[in-house]
Amino acid sequence: MTEAPKPTGSRAAMEVFWVFLRIGALSFGGPPAMMALVHSEIVLGRKWLEEREFLDLVGMVNILPGPNAVEAAMYVGEKRAGRAGFVLGGIAFLLPGALLAAVLGALYVRYGTTPAAEGLLYGIKPAVIAVTGWMVVRLAKSSRPRPRRLTLIVAVALAYALGVDETLLLACAGAVALAVWWWRTRAERTAERPKTLGLVLAVPAGQHVDLPALAGAFLKAGALLFGGGAVLLALLRGELVVDRGWITETQLLDAITIGQVTPGPVLNTATFLGYTLGGPLGALVVSVAVVLPSFLLMTACGPILRFIRRHAWSRAVLDGVTLGSIGVLAGVMVEFIRNGIVDPLTAAVAAGAALVLWRRPKSALALVGAGAVIGLLHLLVPHIP
Repeated sequence: MTEAPKPTGSRAAMEVFWVFLRIGALSFGGPPAMMALVHSEIVLGRKWLEEREFLDLVGMVNILPGPNAVEAAMYVGEKRAGRAGFVLGGIAFLLPGALLAAVLGALYVRYGTTPAAEGLLYGIKPAVIAVTGWMVVRLAKSSRPRPRRLTLIVAVALAYALGVDETLLLACAGAVALAVWWWRTRAERTAERPKTLGLVLAVPAGQHVDLPALAGAFLKAGALLFGGGAVLLALLRGELVVDRGWITETQLLDAITIGQVTPGPVLNTATFLGYTLGGPLGALVVSVAVVLPSFLLMTACGPILRFIRRHAWSRAVLDGVTLGSIGVLAGVMVEFIRNGIVDPLTAAVAAGAALVLWRRPKSALALVGAGAVIGLLHLLVPHIP
C-alpha cells in the first residue's frame, strides 16, 4: 500500500486535529462503531495505516484501560504528526461529545432533566450497524481466516452474545493463542519461527463537591476502565453512588444516557457528571482526569508493539486478543441489530448503507451524517413509519 503524502510540522498536526474532530463529531454507537469510523477514514480513506498495523492496534487498545477509539486516535496522531499529533488527535476525538455533554449538563442543572435526544439516534443506529458490519467483514478477511482462527472468532462472538464479559473473553483468547503457540513450538521441535494461532499480520443536580476529590474519583475510574461502558457504569456507581453518595441511582442512569446519545466515547458521561457536581470547572477537571491514564499509557504503545513483534510468544498473545476482538465486534453486531432495527425504515437505512459501503467503502462518515439527518426528520415528522 502506498502511503499518503505526509505533511510536516504544524500542518500535519492540524490535519490530524480536523480529521479526528470530524470523526469524533459522528462517533455514535459505542467503541465498535467508533473504531469502524476510524478504520474507514484512516485505513481505507487516507491510508495513514495499513490493515495489518490497524489490526495490531485493535488488539493493543483492547488490553489497555480507557476508551479504545481515543487511544487509536492518539496512536494515529503520533504516527502522522509526532507528539503534537498524539495530543491533538486524542483531544479532537473527545472534544465534540464533551462539549455537548457539558451543555446537556448545564440544562440538567437548570431544569432537572435532559432534552429528548433519543430521536437523533433513530437514523444513526442503522447506519452504524452497516459501518460496523463492514469493518467486521474486512478485519475477518484480513486475518486470513482458516478454520482454527474462524473457530476462535465464532466462539468469542457466541460467548459475548450469551453475556460473557468481553475482558474475560479477550484474556481467554490470548491465553488460547499462547497455549497453541507453545504446543506447536514444542511439537515441531524446530528452529524455524513458529506459526501462531493468530493473524498472519505479522449527588442532586447542581451540587458542588471538592475538585481534588472529584478529580481523584474519575482518575481512578479511568485507570480501571477495562471493557467499555458497562464497566464504567459499575465503577461510577461504586465510587459516586455507594461510597461517596454524591449522586443517586437515577442521576447516574441519566448521565449514562447522555453518554449514549452524544458522539464520541461513553466517557462523555464523566463530563456530564463533572458539570452537575462541579460546574464548568468540574466538567473540565473530570474530562481531563478520566482520560489521563489513557494518555500516559499510550505514550508507551509504540515500544510495547515493537517488543511484541520481536517475540513469537507475545505475538501469539496479541494475535489471539485481536481475533477475540473481531469476535466481540461480531457479537456486538447482534446487539446493534436488536436495538437499531426497529421498523421497516431503519431496516431500509441499514440495507442502503451496506449497499453504499459495498460500492464506496470510504463513505462511512457521510453515511452516519445522513443517518443523523434521517433521525432528525423522523423526530420532526413523527408520522413517518
